[in-house]
Amino acid sequence: MKHKTTAAEVARAAGVGTATVDRVLNGRGGVSADKQRLVIECARKLGLDRNLDYRPSRILRIGVLMQEPGNPFYETLQRTFHRANELYFGQSIQISQWYYSLKKLPEAAQLLEKIAKSIDGLIVVLPDHDATNAALKRVAEKIPVITMASDLAYSGRLAYIGVDNRMAGRTATDLMGRLIGKDGGDIAIVTGLQSFVDQGQREIGFRATLAQRHPLCRVVSVLEARDQAELAGTMVANTLHAFPDIRGIYNLAAGDQEIVRAVQNAKTTERVIIITHELTPDRRRLLKEGALDAVIDQNPEHEAMAAVRAMANHLGRMTKEDSEATDATRTEIRIFMRENCL
Repeated sequence: MKHKTTAAEVARAAGVGTATVDRVLNGRGGVSADKQRLVIECARKLGLDRNLDYRPSRILRIGVLMQEPGNPFYETLQRTFHRANELYFGQSIQISQWYYSLKKLPEAAQLLEKIAKSIDGLIVVLPDHDATNAALKRVAEKIPVITMASDLAYSGRLAYIGVDNRMAGRTATDLMGRLIGKDGGDIAIVTGLQSFVDQGQREIGFRATLAQRHPLCRVVSVLEARDQAELAGTMVANTLHAFPDIRGIYNLAAGDQEIVRAVQNAKTTERVIIITHELTPDRRRLLKEGALDAVIDQNPEHEAMAAVRAMANHLGRMTKEDSEATDATRTEIRIFMRENCL
């Protein structure tokens, strides 16, 4: 007759009392996550005939603070964090999202400190701003913080999840220079908010490589459209009027449809090359139509999931193998053009 493993044998193997084993196996709580995992592992090794799916009794609360989802990048992050919340429900991980307005960054600083009191770890996408920087440093002294997409390296953060933004800017330069051609030409840059470190680093990388490799190209205007699509279109229209010889537009933010419309309405004599970031459904369509020339994509879905896994690993809810967490996880960029955007 096959030996039937008892709770007492599991307790001896795990080095805990039988009451602890009982609480773990029956989901009664009151046991640390590490001991829960140890009891489950020992029970499995001993072949205990029970449903041994590990679900920690304590809920791990991860907060996300980012800009209001008014552009495709943040809409993608919002959907992905919602999906992560559903995916990791079985591991008792709860992901809650909060949003701030770029027009009210001091209020974002207050929100930072408020939500930090009710969560175990925080994932943020924030600009480089005095009020939010100070608040983030105070929060990072109490709970782990991960910066995502745009790094704030001196915030005391645990890790940064995102691309090398200077490299992304350099990549945009080479694409722009090659597409404009050997005769060069004037270029306009459209930003959302220049205090976002990612956008600043992309512009730095773009300008540096432009001077080195494409000296006949020059940046004649930088437009800060504050992630407002209509404003981006208006500013580009005005810039094309002021600089009719513009041959390229590098867009770091929202408003591609409006920028394309402004270029089409300007009826320039030379074709204007437009390069942007993040392959959203609208940008894919514009690529297929030939209205955009290239999209540099950083895969925000991957970044959001990687940030959640890195935080869960740090807080003991996932193994390092599960989370693939490192101190500064860099995600790869992908280049999409008309021929490969299907």
